[in-house]
Amino acid sequence: MLRILCFVYLCCSIALAAAEMKQAATGANDQAESSKLAIPQPRIPPGYQPIDRNTEKGLWMELEDYELSIQQSALLITDEPINAYVRNAACRVAGEYCGDLRVYVMRNPGFNAMMTANGVMQIWTGLLVRVSSEDELAAVIGHELAHYTQLHTLERLRRIQSNLATSSVIDLLIGLPLSQMAAVANIMSFNREQEEEADLLGVRFMHDSGYDPRAAVRVWEMLVEEEANAAAKSEAANIFTQTHPLSEQRIQTISDFVEKNYPDAATTTPDSSSHLAILNRYYLLLMEDQIDTNRYGRTETMLKHHRELGVNPGLIDFFYGEMYRQRKAEGDLERARQAYERAIQSDDTIAEAYRNLGYIQLKLDRPELARARFRKYLELEPDADDRAMIEFYLEE
Repeated sequence: MLRILCFVYLCCSIALAAAEMKQAATGANDQAESSKLAIPQPRIPPGYQPIDRNTEKGLWMELEDYELSIQQSALLITDEPINAYVRNAACRVAGEYCGDLRVYVMRNPGFNAMMTANGVMQIWTGLLVRVSSEDELAAVIGHELAHYTQLHTLERLRRIQSNLATSSVIDLLIGLPLSQMAAVANIMSFNREQEEEADLLGVRFMHDSGYDPRAAVRVWEMLVEEEANAAAKSEAANIFTQTHPLSEQRIQTISDFVEKNYPDAATTTPDSSSHLAILNRYYLLLMEDQIDTNRYGRTETMLKHHRELGVNPGLIDFFYGEMYRQRKAEGDLERARQAYERAIQSDDTIAEAYRNLGYIQLKLDRPELARARFRKYLELEPDADDRAMIEFYLEE
């Protein structure tokens, strides 16, 4: 039954997307350039409550069930420092809308954030590991908040639900495991006009809350660079760029909007210190998931940016080692060994670097070097899950 519902959803979504693209293309030529750069206004006040009992309140109740599934998900990050950092940024951007938000940090290597019609905001860890500052995080949050205040999400859900006839779109979402969050993100995708409105209103939210509005441009430029550096066609576009299509024109529109309405922004200096502290604290968690995507072109682009940003060099070199070890191209075994060696010289507390060096030394038939690395690993991780296996190697 779930497969049938998914098929119905996909058919409806494709049809809607085609109709929306046609509508956007028809109206694009009629829109004056000056109106494109005007500052949008929110459509709903803070504390907004559903009005239409027959449809909107029903959706609210179903969205509450979806929120419960988020709260019970194994992918939910519950560590307080990272949650406090994201919540504070979201609340600062939201201003008077802060009380409408419930913010959840979800473990997913994709670059994305999304917000439901009743105020549930998800921030994926793949977003946190890609942006370079709190201002850039605020740019994405502001964009999603703009969709919320313009009722874009509610309108999207209404249209999809009206095409599902026998089933609620929220029932479909709850039927899907949260590991398939991309399906949820696709449902929350919007047409071209809505995206532009969210871009510009999001910039306004950023500026009004004291963030650098130019960060919105930097986010899109970063995504363009990552897409350009994808190593192979198999490195599919991340979900954010699937649902928020990239274009040079989009970047230019945001840039022109900032220059016209917030010229004072050019005098501010971006501050990456708070975001850098979060990256250093959670880097092993954040980059482990990215490495497991096997998207090496994207990973290398991210590692380059992180080194420039000032992330702990030992952590950077450790994940270069991880990337080479998993990629297994010609010469990668030696590249991995060198990267792990640099990692432990820079930071001798990264236990996994010693373990993986031990395995590499075994492959190179250097048993004494392998033993030394394995012993250091167990010294740093006395309760390691693989302790019995490592002790076996030591005995052999």
